[in-house]
Amino acid sequence: MTGLSPNCLLWKYNTASANVFAMDTANLEKKVASHYTRGDVTERIITALGLQDAAYGSVPIESLYPVDQLHHGGVKLTEGMAKVAEIKPGMMVLDAGSGIGGSARYLVDKFGCKVEAMDLSEEFVRTAEDLDKLVGLSGGIAHRTGSVIELPYDGSTFDAVWSQNVTMNVSDKRAMFAEAIRVLRPGGVFVLTHIGEGNGDAIDFPVPWAMTEDTSFAIPPAELLQVLADVGFQNITDHAKGAPSAPPPPMADGQPDDSPAMGDDMPQRRANTGRAVADGRLIPMMVTALRP
Repeated sequence: MTGLSPNCLLWKYNTASANVFAMDTANLEKKVASHYTRGDVTERIITALGLQDAAYGSVPIESLYPVDQLHHGGVKLTEGMAKVAEIKPGMMVLDAGSGIGGSARYLVDKFGCKVEAMDLSEEFVRTAEDLDKLVGLSGGIAHRTGSVIELPYDGSTFDAVWSQNVTMNVSDKRAMFAEAIRVLRPGGVFVLTHIGEGNGDAIDFPVPWAMTEDTSFAIPPAELLQVLADVGFQNITDHAKGAPSAPPPPMADGQPDDSPAMGDDMPQRRANTGRAVADGRLIPMMVTALRP
């Protein structure tokens, strides 16, 4: 009687499981990318800011801050991340989950960093390149479409890996963090913001990063910190722990916001997040972790 050996059966099982996981991950990333795709984002932003007649290179980078910082806290959060990560002039930075390039442009403009920027959304990548031209940074940032769980870079390439509110869309955080530590140079810093699960009560959807729970993976703070430690990071610090957790104040009447890039329902999505933060269902984090 002939048949497959136990080892062969195990190999077939593991291979099939890996293929299913890869397919599920690809489907999830397509859903996430579609969440950040609404069409004509560049035109919407330019119109919202009244820059229809602006020449390339003529727009101050600060003019984009109201619309290109796609995360809670706006540019103040970006400034805070740069401070806790001790970003220095000339650093090589990977912006992993770069949106429309707001943080990448900030790092180049304020610190002269060399930035690789990568995002799942092809439209966001194109918009980032368009906005780079407006502020005179065309060619200063290398944008590409890609996944944070499979980085197309050699090991020990970057001084810093930067991710703003990306983790809530990533189900396999171990893979994301393992890739981050792989591409960092020894002594390099991983700086990220995350909005974690709080008291366990359900949150109201939609929120800025997800319309439904299908693409929301806001794990508790302790769990996120443990995964960072498990992949080898050290000196892990949550700089937001113990800090006031109230959501940022509403934008002034008539002031442009991230709705041109994210959707006209952003006021509702921000409000849902704000209430959940205020009552402890969600907990904002700002974390640094070092590669030994």
